[in-house]
Amino acid sequence: MSRPSVAVVGAGAFGVRHLAAYRSLGVPVRVLVEPDAGTRERVAAAHGVPQTYASVAELLAAAPPDAASVCVPGPAHRTVAVDLLAAGVPVLVEKPLAATVADAAAIVAAATRTGVLCQPGHILRHSAPHRALHDAVRAGRIGDVLAVSSRRDRPRTLSRLFPREHPALLTAVHDIDLALWYAGAPVVEVRAAARTRPGSATPVLVWAELRHANDVVSSIRNSYLLPEHTPNHTSDLVEVYGTDGVAHVDLGHPTLLVQGESTEAPDWLLSPVDGGGALAAELRHFLGRIDGTEATAIVPLADGLHVVRVAEAVVDSATAGGAIRRVPQSPHL
Repeated sequence: MSRPSVAVVGAGAFGVRHLAAYRSLGVPVRVLVEPDAGTRERVAAAHGVPQTYASVAELLAAAPPDAASVCVPGPAHRTVAVDLLAAGVPVLVEKPLAATVADAAAIVAAATRTGVLCQPGHILRHSAPHRALHDAVRAGRIGDVLAVSSRRDRPRTLSRLFPREHPALLTAVHDIDLALWYAGAPVVEVRAAARTRPGSATPVLVWAELRHANDVVSSIRNSYLLPEHTPNHTSDLVEVYGTDGVAHVDLGHPTLLVQGESTEAPDWLLSPVDGGGALAAELRHFLGRIDGTEATAIVPLADGLHVVRVAEAVVDSATAGGAIRRVPQSPHL
């Protein structure tokens, strides 16, 4: 499938990034689905997308695409992904797989029932430095893994942009997935705390301790406390502790830093504006899974469901004042 017919569902910030990343791979997006007419036409014109629809139902009634990126808000993932899977369309679903465990389980059930590919969009597994760290850990270069520690600080802007979304199901999804990936075993137990600040309806600080099935322990810290105009990717750190050493990926030193009237640090690693980086690698893998050139899933669908289970357990534990919560296990993990 050298030039598949691709649709992007959702024309928000992540939908636009997917459009740029597909273009960087030489794969033209032929269809954009977006309910807001003004946004739909503006984004389609800017990215040269020839066909647009207001809904997935309209798209499927016209002609199902060969593949689709699902870039709508998390609460809408279930409806969009299940409809596309039922029509035989392989989907890449942006993280998290869904906003609730019930929705994520429904997507997994639909993919299992139809036998159609569903790839969770966990971009950091496609990031070059994070993959290099994973390869070093799996090769035994720091011995047996004992612990994983992950920190992700973001500006207060996120509380305004996502006023109803808990950080555990937004930014911390990345860190839960990294913990799962580096530890090499599912999470069985969670204990978490969360804190708010004046003017925020949801937590601005989440602190979670995870225990994995192989007794690796993971620590996850996420905050929305940096000043409003702080660049997004200036304070991310993941560390893996082993019996023979320690390894880390530190994004605290951006490749380019422009400190003018406002500070700017372009994202050269994950989803740069020119469409390259880890997002392009993720989409390349997705297309390879469809045409058979990629035999093994980098992000198994069961992992996408498990991450949502862990995130819900983090929310539940924090709401209950740090009570320990067990994480139900999937038979695929």
